[in-house]
Amino acid sequence: MNLKNNIIFEKTNLSKYGSFENITFNLIDNIMYSDFSFKTRLENEENIMTQETFQNLFESIKLTGLLNPVYLLEKSKDNYVIISGWRRLLALRELYKIENRKIFYQKAIILRNDTPLEVLENISIDENTKRKDLSLLELSYKFNRLSSVKGITIEECLKKFNIGKSQFHAIKKAIDFHPIIKETMLESVGPIKADLLNKILEKLLLLHPQKEAYSLLNAYSKKTREDLKNTLKSLDNTLNQKTNFFEIKKNNNITILKIRENLTDEDHFKIEVFFKDLLKK
Repeated sequence: MNLKNNIIFEKTNLSKYGSFENITFNLIDNIMYSDFSFKTRLENEENIMTQETFQNLFESIKLTGLLNPVYLLEKSKDNYVIISGWRRLLALRELYKIENRKIFYQKAIILRNDTPLEVLENISIDENTKRKDLSLLELSYKFNRLSSVKGITIEECLKKFNIGKSQFHAIKKAIDFHPIIKETMLESVGPIKADLLNKILEKLLLLHPQKEAYSLLNAYSKKTREDLKNTLKSLDNTLNQKTNFFEIKKNNNITILKIRENLTDEDHFKIEVFFKDLLKK
């Protein structure tokens, strides 16, 4: 199969960097599985291989073959790094343990070592997002890695992955969201709404016991983004009122303390003791 016949390669001009090759036992055996240069998943290999979805993938490849090609970078002669297709290649490695003569024709796209890094990163993200293999949390990990390790600017990321600025920032922040947001809400509500819920949860935990805050959060997760923005403003106002319950004014040698609370006689006594101790009088 000629690379020029593939629509992806026509758009990205990849034909000048590599070619389609057969997948064989020798190719699978020469992949450097410990090289994570382009790995997008947060899971380790052992966790992936014990998942039911991985077992289903293994059975699917065994019975019907490999439907989509994998991308490899030829690091040196007969040494390959995975660009895209980690799970499929792990499944193939397991398959070749029992069927080492099997051939998957024209299912490996081998790119030369001089392929630009930008091209390789594009493939790594583009292939996984289009196939929906990446979770939002994994995308967050990838975006942070691109920004810190690869030195790619925000503008370059927006252009490269064709996403809006607010969506990019929300996805990038997702890796630092509260665990309950990451684990139970992020994938279902999306990154922008999850970002709002994360900010709301921070306020709720300052105002309520943890269990109550979580319960309120669950109710808020069903609201629209506009409703959540209004909720956030309301919580900010509530917190401002609670944190501004006293005021201190200074005028030359006079300091005035105003407390906006209905205090008991006991409270008054404690304040008097505190200030006497503070002023040593």
